[in-house]
Amino acid sequence: MNYPAICREAFALVDDIGNGAFNNEFSESGTLATTVEVAMPVLAIFRQLNPDDPNSIADGQSRLSAIASAEQGVFSRYSALRTAEQ
Repeated sequence: MNYPAICREAFALVDDIGNGAFNNEFSESGTLATTVEVAMPVLAIFRQLNPDDPNSIADGQSRLSAIASAEQGVFSRYSALRTAEQ
């Protein structure tokens, strides 16, 4: 797990969503819905993640995987996040 890379991409994902990067490109959800469905859950995962605790990492990867599988189009731009969820 490349913790620095996935943290950078998590913040980039949130910033991109806030800037409307995914409006109508992968869904018709719009910024607010994508924020609620993707950005907020991703931030919650990283807020609770302890990179020194294997159980925390496993839980974070499981939760990230669930979000990524539901939002494959959004996650397609972030290779480190996709790798982290596998």
